[in-house]
Formats: sequence, C-alpha cells, structure tokens
Amino acid sequence: MSKAIIVSSLGIGLGVVIVFFLFWSVSRYLKKRISSDSSGQHVSSLPKESWEEKRQHPRVAVSWKASVNTSEGNIDGQLKDISLGGAFFVCEKPKALKEKFCIIINVPNEVPLNLNAEMVWSNFNVPDDKVILGGMGIRFVENTEEDRKHLRAAMENIITEKKAQA
Repeated sequence: MSKAIIVSSLGIGLGVVIVFFLFWSVSRYLKKRISSDSSGQHVSSLPKESWEEKRQHPRVAVSWKASVNTSEGNIDGQLKDISLGGAFFVCEKPKALKEKFCIIINVPNEVPLNLNAEMVWSNFNVPDDKVILGGMGIRFVENTEEDRKHLRAAMENIITEKKAQA
C-alpha cells in the first residue's frame, strides 16, 4: 500500500510540475508576443524610408494661415511647410485619413489659394512628448494647372525673400 501511495504521489507531483512548466512557458510566450506587438506597433506600420526620401517636391518653411472647408464646417490652422505636392497643416482637429477637402491658403500679399487636398497622415495619435506641433500632412490633389502655377509662384516668392534676407 505504501508503494501505491508513493507512486501516486510521484504521479501527482510530476503532473503538477508539468502543468506549472506549461503555464510558465505559455505565459512567457504571451508576454514576449504582447511586448513586441506594442513596442513595434507604430514602427511596423510606418515605411522603412524616411518621409524626406518619399517626397517628390522640396519643402519650403512658411507660416501661412489656412482654413480647411468641409461639410462639417471650417478648421482653421496654419501651414508650417509647403511643397508643390502637399503641406503640413497645424490644427486642433484632423480630418479622416484620405478624406478630400478644399483648403484656402492665405498667402501674404497675394490672392488666397483655393486648393483641393486630402489628409495623408496625422500625428494626433502620437504621445504628446513626441509631438512638437499637432497637425496633419496633406497632399494636393486634382488641382488645375492654373492653381499649381499660383502655388509655384507663391513658393518662389518665399524662396526669393529668404535668399534676400540671408
């Protein structure tokens, strides 16, 4: 009888050790997976290239007031940089990704530019300590050649002014 008790005790003990080992292995695996998912979450969704490498047009630093017109109303803000392809629009509320809208850009000493654009990225979901200015990247889309000429002329004026000041 004592032999049977010893064998069953060893069996129970071995079973407890196996269950403990399995529990430990699974919890360790899940911790690694969760920590790698959360730490790489933002990085894996971003392209490997930097934003500058993807840009086709050079950016010009500006400080122009602008307003995005939507069916829900206007969003006032300021452009911090601009190119022939798009701009960085500093504002309090971003539009939805890929949403198209009209943006009115108040170029100093010129007629305001009315351009069609869409939001291509936003930094509103980035932690506050990582963001210098809250806003969204916009891409100019479906604009006339005349609109692009006005934008090019406004940018050339800014570049000329900055060279004259230097």
